[in-house]
Amino acid sequence: PAGGGDSYVRSVCFSPDSRLLVAGTEDKTIKVWDLTTRRLRHSLTGHGKNIYSVDCTLDCRLIASGSGDRTAKLWDVRTGACVRTFGDDENGPIDGVTSVAVSPDGRYIAAGSLDKVVRLWDTETGALADMFNGHADSVYSVSFSPDGSLLATGSLDRTVRLWDITQVGKRTGEAAPRFTFKGHKDFVLSVAFAPQGNWLLSGSKDRSVQFWDTRMLLDRTKTEDGPSVILQGHHNSVISLAHSPMANLFASGSGDKCARIWRYTTE
Repeated sequence: PAGGGDSYVRSVCFSPDSRLLVAGTEDKTIKVWDLTTRRLRHSLTGHGKNIYSVDCTLDCRLIASGSGDRTAKLWDVRTGACVRTFGDDENGPIDGVTSVAVSPDGRYIAAGSLDKVVRLWDTETGALADMFNGHADSVYSVSFSPDGSLLATGSLDRTVRLWDITQVGKRTGEAAPRFTFKGHKDFVLSVAFAPQGNWLLSGSKDRSVQFWDTRMLLDRTKTEDGPSVILQGHHNSVISLAHSPMANLFASGSGDKCARIWRYTTE
């Protein structure tokens, strides 16, 4: 949609019902367009720096955002009001929030940060539910599995890690990754699950898209594994990934100025 301004757009997402398009911009605002009327519904302000990531809850009631101001926020889609701010306390990020994701049940918001830590907040209470330490460099992408049991994180340390969300609030001591995927030769910039949850995709500065088999988790003796498939085709960093909700299709966006649509089979 036009009419939203000329600021650099860093993140976009559709609402699950495909009625809204949400965009996070460099001018500290979040634009929400109604795709039925093609009009700007809201221009959400409150962040103090660039918006790096946006996501919507499955019920389309709330929008999540992450910003260079070291906070994540939840916004009411109907009113445009900010209903909660996360990270503005002693447990919050000490550097910018690069990526946010809302769990399928809407209970948690996950945020990856330049400070190498992934934080999980309770959307109802605003309380910090967990912190995932383990990456050796900034975390650039986070994604929940379709059933909400796992959180995938991609980092500049070249690894993809899986964290067990089912153990949040149950264990004692610091969380350890359930699994670590190693195979990229440069920064991991994007992660996304296939709708069935059996495949995890990652995009990297090494120009590849890699497929990881999450069924490896069934083997409790293994904590690390390499990629099942490596796809080449881009001529620059693979910055973003989005999987189709309906088919074995996914899209990749790259610094080579191309977006590619890939089809795969699971035979």
